[in-house]
Amino acid sequence: MPTRASHLPHYVERTALQKLRDTPGLLAPHLMPAGPKTLSKMVEKTWIALQAGSPVRYCITPEGEAALKAKIPMPRSAQTHAR
Repeated sequence: MPTRASHLPHYVERTALQKLRDTPGLLAPHLMPAGPKTLSKMVEKTWIALQAGSPVRYCITPEGEAALKAKIPMPRSAQTHAR
């Protein structure tokens, strides 16, 4: 399977983004299966942001919304079988 483009979220990232879209300000444990490394990568990609305060909470950014709405390309072979 080809690697996914970096601007498209993979399954774990999509799950976290969807949870944050439904409930902004979640704590990291509520974003499982996304772990600390995945969350830090999502912050680097500017898909999520840390909210001020303690304990640390996350919120989805406009870039994260765009990543969720991005069209996932279908492999050419799957397109021919779908017809």
